[in-house]
Amino acid sequence: MNPNPTFAFVTVGSGSYIGSTVRDLTLANALHRRGFKVVVYWMLECNPNLVADGIPQRMLCHGTRYQFRRPSEFLDRIIGWLLFRIPLHHRTRFVQRLGDDYIDRLLQNLIRSLYESREADAALSRRLHNYTLADGVSHLMMSFGAIGPLAQAAKKNKGSSFDYAVTFQGDEEFANYARRAGLLPQYHQRLNEVIQDSRWPGIVISHDYLDRLTEDMGLDKMRLRVIYNGIDLPEQNEKPPFSILKTVFPHLNRELAMVSYVGRQESEKGIDLLLYAAKLLKSREIPLQLVICGSTAKGQAYQKVIESLTDHLGLAIHHASTVTPEVRDALYAHSRCVVCPSVNREPFGLVAAEAMGRGTPVIVPDYGGITEVIRDGEKAGGLTFKTWDSGDLARQIERMLTNHALYRELSDNTRTIAARFSAERMTDAVLEHLGLYPAQNLSCTALGV
Repeated sequence: MNPNPTFAFVTVGSGSYIGSTVRDLTLANALHRRGFKVVVYWMLECNPNLVADGIPQRMLCHGTRYQFRRPSEFLDRIIGWLLFRIPLHHRTRFVQRLGDDYIDRLLQNLIRSLYESREADAALSRRLHNYTLADGVSHLMMSFGAIGPLAQAAKKNKGSSFDYAVTFQGDEEFANYARRAGLLPQYHQRLNEVIQDSRWPGIVISHDYLDRLTEDMGLDKMRLRVIYNGIDLPEQNEKPPFSILKTVFPHLNRELAMVSYVGRQESEKGIDLLLYAAKLLKSREIPLQLVICGSTAKGQAYQKVIESLTDHLGLAIHHASTVTPEVRDALYAHSRCVVCPSVNREPFGLVAAEAMGRGTPVIVPDYGGITEVIRDGEKAGGLTFKTWDSGDLARQIERMLTNHALYRELSDNTRTIAARFSAERMTDAVLEHLGLYPAQNLSCTALGV
């Protein structure tokens, strides 16, 4: 066992995977706080503000690398380098204007480069190998199983001295790109090879997602291990000032119950279901104000759908795109409940954990890994609704707004349940998984038990 490990995190900085990036960098920052040497390698895009001071960062590749079917060193190292002189918010706005097709093309070409041949983007794997040598990396942490072939190929280069670990946290989306490219069998086979060649079983972020990976992708269950994601819990229970919210949502009424959605504004997140539920509650004269905010990496199309739906349904909502962490935390703290209406089988639920960490109950679909986040034995920090059923979602929101005894019970449980998913517990679990931490000091909860 390496007495002085150095961790490198390879993470995809695209907005579509912001939840995964937050998870990776929460872990990276926690390891850094404990005195470990950590470095971050970005793919496609970067979010440097998420990285703690003192952690070195490198661009492994820019999104321009995958503009065409074959990876382009010129577009990556020259054009990409020039484009990245432009500030991040301007780059993000430009990419969003290009729409869904642009991001989809980049990601599909990325998957082609890793699975169409056994070379796994040979030039990029050599670059990764050289980075690990320069930084003295002993533990290479791959944010997705899908990009694991890069680590597998880099490790075969002469002089490599690292082992790699992969985390599965949204790889079904990459599987869709593999399917469109006619590479799904190769994708499944290569993923199994990646986890077999790793020194450690792959990390999976919920039990439901473990079942999904083994059933849908044929991965070896014995080579996978559940470790729940972690969040940075607030240091104190005091609510942030309501005035913070007024800077983004000037017409919010402090006296009226807020129902909030925080997350990516994309079709699989089910925001339309929430709007239909709000319309039903309006017809029942249930008073509330609806807040919707969050990023998007796939253009403004779905945000325009939200605006069109609200107009058609005669709803008045408080709508914004990306908000600062301060506004997000204030929104969690002052909301009556936070709703995650996803129509996707969510592997986990960072937003649900974050909201409960602020003392706010949540409402989530009744399937997927997200259901594991809101319960601890008989205790619950929220309610579930029948997936895809806006009528049942309306009923659960109404219960949250009108059943005060139920609300108090759920609210009293939230912080205790959220503490199960602290960044420190996740870090303990990962260190134990890698053989760097005494197992007897580890909480079972962190390990998904």
